[in-house]
This record gives sequence, structure tokens and C-alpha cells, in this order.
Amino acid sequence: MLTRLLALAAVAPGLVAYGKKAPGRAACTIEELFESSVSPATEIASSTDANFSSVVGPRWSAWEAPAWSGAIKPATEADLQKIVQISVENNIPFIATNGGHGPKQGQGSFTGININLGSFNTVSIDTANNLVTVGAGVKLWDVQTGLYNVGKEIQTGNSICPGAIGVTIGAGIGMMTGMYGLMIDTLKSVRMITAKGQLVKASATENKDLFWAIRGAGVNFGIVTEATYGIHDQTNEGNVTAVTFVYAAASNRTLWKTMQTFDGNQPAKLSFQTVIQFNRASNASQIVVQLWYFGPVSEAQPYIDTFAAAGPVVQSVTYLPQTDLYYQSETAGVCDRGHIISAHSLGFNQTVVSSYEAHFADMTAFYIANPSFAGISVFQYYSNKQTLKTPASETVFPWRDIQVWWLTQNQYSDASLGPQVDKFMIGQRTNLQTTSGFDTPHVYFNYAFGDEGAAAWYSAANLPRLRKLKSIWDPNFVFGNGAPLY
Repeated sequence: MLTRLLALAAVAPGLVAYGKKAPGRAACTIEELFESSVSPATEIASSTDANFSSVVGPRWSAWEAPAWSGAIKPATEADLQKIVQISVENNIPFIATNGGHGPKQGQGSFTGININLGSFNTVSIDTANNLVTVGAGVKLWDVQTGLYNVGKEIQTGNSICPGAIGVTIGAGIGMMTGMYGLMIDTLKSVRMITAKGQLVKASATENKDLFWAIRGAGVNFGIVTEATYGIHDQTNEGNVTAVTFVYAAASNRTLWKTMQTFDGNQPAKLSFQTVIQFNRASNASQIVVQLWYFGPVSEAQPYIDTFAAAGPVVQSVTYLPQTDLYYQSETAGVCDRGHIISAHSLGFNQTVVSSYEAHFADMTAFYIANPSFAGISVFQYYSNKQTLKTPASETVFPWRDIQVWWLTQNQYSDASLGPQVDKFMIGQRTNLQTTSGFDTPHVYFNYAFGDEGAAAWYSAANLPRLRKLKSIWDPNFVFGNGAPLY
């Protein structure tokens, strides 16, 4: 068995040593270790190679970026199996990525290899049986546009560039959650590579326990190479009413009270999010509300009127195709790469006006005190009635009772500001938890910072079963970087 050496060794300058190659040769390069075992179409590069940037998977945020020692872009599932097997045999840690979203605290100390899943980029649509099958390299945009073009739709995240499967295995929330539930609720089956390098299938009838576990905690059990989902006929011929409001700081209490009226009775077709941001030109905080209604303007008008009564300084109404809608989302910034951006999150089942007011005031003070901070605080509102129709025991994702999904995107240009941002946002998270309506933190893993812990992501009740399955499928903790079960 080869011995892993991830530090620079006595090899050619600039090369990372990965293992003993032969008598008299201290170590070998990543190319020498993997190349003979994979197909010629697989791309391999060490971090010092000229082609490294074209092989390594893209990453959204520069925050906690792993120090990759090399990267491999497999061409086939068989290649991926071999890569996992060789890596495990040599104790070489790896993280498989697609869109490069979901950074977590602590990943900046990771020094293994990146497995770029970008080559698994096929989308196959079966309109007769209302199914779509996507590869591990497919982005949400590929699914959204592919289905739109054949008169179908599926619940996805609100942006276009995250990996479809990556979003799914964390649960998958978005504008259509009110109509169809979570992405995991329409997931039918997966193909995945285990820690032993085996290719297995999981569904409601095959490896059922594994299928339960990957729907909410999937990063802990393997690399999903392909996923099949149920799809739906287009709502309103694929068109959406999209409304943008901008409110001055003085209107914040009135707006929070307006949002409170939707607690427990939000229509399935209506989704909206509010974004607290700071306008440096006017030196004042403002709130942007984006309202989406999956129906004509005439049906949406009562909800438009409700928000208009809160006194926005800007209001615009558009009627557009679903495919254009995702560009309208304030969170489309997740497609801008290279910035320092961390995230904090929490779920609520109620809107407490005083709590929102205090948070708005705290955010304003932080903006003023820290001119390089350009982050936002987002409250996403989706009806949970459809989500609650799936029994809690069906999937590991436990927080189906969330009505409001709070997310911060903490963007700043001065890296030294990081500890101060983290301390402030963790304090905000603690404050908001007291009025969340839940006794324990309900954290959506895809939005998580990384310090909340397994009970907050998966629930304490699910941990014994999850840990037992971990001992069966991945006893040596090959998978789960940033998402520990212990």
C-alpha cells in the first residue's frame, strides 16, 4: 500500500509528493499515482502545474478556501471509482465539487485534492413519465432551462450556478417550495460512489436507509454521480409575476408588520424575500423586497397592494418567463466568484417585529462602523404547507416546519475583518434564535456557517440512525468534510 505524503518532499522542486513510486524513488506526483488507472480523458494536475486552473473545480467564495495540492477531473464513473479507491488506499483526503458553493468553517485548513465533477454534465428529460435525470456536473440553470423548453418545471434553488445535486442533498429550497416542497421531495433515485469506490444505487426500494440519509446529509455518505427527479407540468405556461420594492430605513417596522401577516397563511404560489443592504451613496440602510407569484399579474395584485401599502420608495412590476426570473433574484450574486463571502443561517416559524427591528438597527450600525463590509441579510418566505405533507421520517432533513429562512452573505474586501464579522453575525444568530419560535436551532445546512453542529443541521433525534449508517457506509470518515456527524 502506498504511503501518503502531502508535504513537499525530496522530489523535483514545486511538486507535491503523493506516495512511494518504486525502490530508489522517494515519491511520485499526482499524475504518476493516478494516470495509469483512469481513462485518457480524465484530467489530472498538481497545484503547481500550468493547467491546474483548468482542472480544479471552480469555487464561489475565497473565504475558507481549501489549499488544494492537486485536482482530478474524471471522465467516467469508472474513473471516479478508481480515484476514490486510490485516494483511500493512500490516505489522501479529497473533496468532490461542482458549483463550488457551500463553503464551511475550517475548510481553509484542508490540504488534499479536489475532484472536479464538471464532466458529468448531462441532462436527460423523459416527458412521458415526468422524470429528469441529471449528472453531478449539472448546474441549476441547465435543469431550469432544459425543463422550461419542454413545458416542464421543478423546484430548485433561487440561483442558476450552484450544482443541482449539491443543492438537493442538503434539502433544496427555493421559490417553488410552496408549490412542490423541497428538492429532496421529488428525488426518485441516485447513483453514487461509496468510500470503498463501489457504485451503488439508492431509492425508496433499493438501499432505502442510504436513500433516507442522503436526503439532507448526503455529503457524509459518498459522491452522487447521477440523480433522477420527478418533474411537473409548467405553472401559468411558465410565466411569473416578479415585483421589486425598495424601502427606506424609516419604513422597516411597517414592512416587518406587513410580512408578519403572512405567518401561517402564505399562498403556495407566492414567495418573497427581503434583503437588508447598505447604500453607501446615501449612507443609509435600505430594504429590497422581491416578490414572486407563479400566476398572472391580476392574481398577484392583492399581494402587490399589500406590500405597496408599506410605503416603498421604488416599485416595479414585471411579467416574465421562469428562466428570466432566476436572474432577478437578489441572491444571484452567488454566481460572482472570488469575493470573500461567509454565511450564517437560521430557520424561524414566526415573524417577530421587534426582533427584526433590532436586527435591522444592529446591521445598520455594523455597516457604518465597517465601510468595507458589503454583506446582506436575507429573510426568505416560502409556504411550508406542501413541505409538511412529506412525513418527517421520510428524509433525514428535519426542519420541515420552517416558514422563514434567514441567510446572511457576509461579503468584505479586507480579510482582517473576518473575525469581527463572524463574532457579530454569530451574535445576531443567537439573538434571532430567541424569537425564532423553536426551542433548538433549526439550521439549513446549505446555508450554514459550519459551527452550528450536527444536531442543528440534522436534529438530535436523527443522529443515532445517521451515525449507525455512517459506520456501515463510511466508517473511516472519507466523506463529510465540513459536515461532521459527531
